[in-house]
Amino acid sequence: MTLNKLFSRAGIVVASTALAGASMADTVDVTAITGAGTNVALVGAAVFGVFVGVKLYKWIRAAL
Repeated sequence: MTLNKLFSRAGIVVASTALAGASMADTVDVTAITGAGTNVALVGAAVFGVFVGVKLYKWIRAAL
């Protein structure tokens, strides 16, 4: 058996083992992550609002 055939067969074995393992895997529960996404968006919007408010205040104050 040549070295090329050996690597070819070894690659097939590794690929089939990986595919068999992936097909038997359980699905991941992501409900907690998606539920937390709304809270993260709310906090991000609040931080952005404060940032814009501070910039607006400084801009108006500089104009006076």
